[in-house]
Amino acid sequence: MAIPQITFDKSAIRLQRIYENIPPEEYGEKGVPSEKANEIYGPLLFREMPAERPLAYASYVMSIDGKIAFEDDEVGPLIAKKNLLDPTGADADFWMLNLLRANCDGIIIGSGTMVKEPTYSGSTYDPDLLKARRAAGMSEAPRTVVVTRSGRGIPYENEVFHCPEVSFLIVTSPSGLKALVEEIPYRYYLLPKADSEENRREIQRMIQENPDKIAVLETGEGTETDVAQMMAVLGVMGMKRVLVESPSYCHLMMREGLLDEIFITTSCIFVGGQATGIGTMAESFPSFRHPHSEILSIHMHSPHFIYTRYRMRYDAE
Repeated sequence: MAIPQITFDKSAIRLQRIYENIPPEEYGEKGVPSEKANEIYGPLLFREMPAERPLAYASYVMSIDGKIAFEDDEVGPLIAKKNLLDPTGADADFWMLNLLRANCDGIIIGSGTMVKEPTYSGSTYDPDLLKARRAAGMSEAPRTVVVTRSGRGIPYENEVFHCPEVSFLIVTSPSGLKALVEEIPYRYYLLPKADSEENRREIQRMIQENPDKIAVLETGEGTETDVAQMMAVLGVMGMKRVLVESPSYCHLMMREGLLDEIFITTSCIFVGGQATGIGTMAESFPSFRHPHSEILSIHMHSPHFIYTRYRMRYDAE
């Protein structure tokens, strides 16, 4: 499988920035240089990588009532594509995902999301953004980081596993590792935790010497994974920025205070009912302790789509 390419009409998907709250003294890291990105979105700036872990940002499209999928068809992009009042706004949302993928070193995705979205590619489809990524000295595609507590049910038949440009890290729990070893059909190797200088050097050595194998990392206790342990390993692997595409893991990272930003496209449709939202299957945050956020920027394509960037805040009292 080769990475597919899609030509995006920049005039049709151009976004209008209507609000900005990005402090220049903090956001000094420029995204991959791209004239096209500047024309469509404007400058994309990032904060520096935190100590010993990558900067983590998430990206989702949701309805006005916070649903990220329909109950009868749980493919996430449909929340944008089924907005019949502005079909091109859905193209702009998909291009935004391409932009964020082009600027990251790794994509965190759950095995369940891969089952629901078998066309997941782990890369950017825009040839202009891909060219900019190459010019910046980045790998052809971000490393795909698959998180699974159970270790079971990873759709190894998906085409992305047959794409030579995409490398993998599978993160599972101690309990899940036993099941993973039983099911994985590819050659793999086990990474140590990044809890000593010796182990950090070993991680770097193993990554360099095993480019054609899948890396596997066991974290946490029992049936649970440990986000902080995983993020430390990603930092040692050289990742500066990671994109979170797993809604359940996004909630978990917020619980641990490890999600830095979130990009949300609001598709102005209403879904209602028990349809999935971010963290629907997880324990909700209580009234006395929950994450906050502040808006960094707002863009619009039409009255039917809003593109908002948030900075997560865990320091509110």
